[in-house]
Amino acid sequence: MKIEDSLTFTSEGKTNKMLLEELYQRYGKKLYGYASKSWKLDEDVCWDLIYKTLYKVIETHEQYHFEHENKLAAFVFRVFINYLRNHYRDNKKLSERLHLIRMEDGEFEDFAEKDEIQSADNRHMSALKEVLQGLEDWQRMLLLMRSEGRPYSEIAKFVDRPEEQLKVYYQRLKETISKKIHERIQK
Repeated sequence: MKIEDSLTFTSEGKTNKMLLEELYQRYGKKLYGYASKSWKLDEDVCWDLIYKTLYKVIETHEQYHFEHENKLAAFVFRVFINYLRNHYRDNKKLSERLHLIRMEDGEFEDFAEKDEIQSADNRHMSALKEVLQGLEDWQRMLLLMRSEGRPYSEIAKFVDRPEEQLKVYYQRLKETISKKIHERIQK
């Protein structure tokens, strides 16, 4: 049996329900996995978009000729991607409208919390910059290279310090930086 024969209403007398079931068996879980992992959609939205896609494929399949399974799969995926993009666009507009409504109703707490979080992040970042600027070059190199996961033996070549002492230097630097940042934030 050819793939294109399995997707026509007349070749084997298949009904829309039978076609839907066949498409679901072939592509349902794959589409769900893609939508939930790549697009971070919840289960209900994923399945809603999947069924819209399958119904659209059934509705329009007679207009196309699929030479093999890969062409059909690409067509199904393209239709699905279009529904995902439409969903994202529509929800983005809805989200913008809800924020405007909140502002009109005088609900500003949500925005105030975001501003507080951002200002706290800014204080942390500025304190970190100040502390890092106060370090010697070899100390910054040690921190950077260790954060990349490089071994102490490799770092020792760059910082001109004994390899056996680098672990101690590194631990002390982390503690010192932590204390200084905490002090500057408390001011």
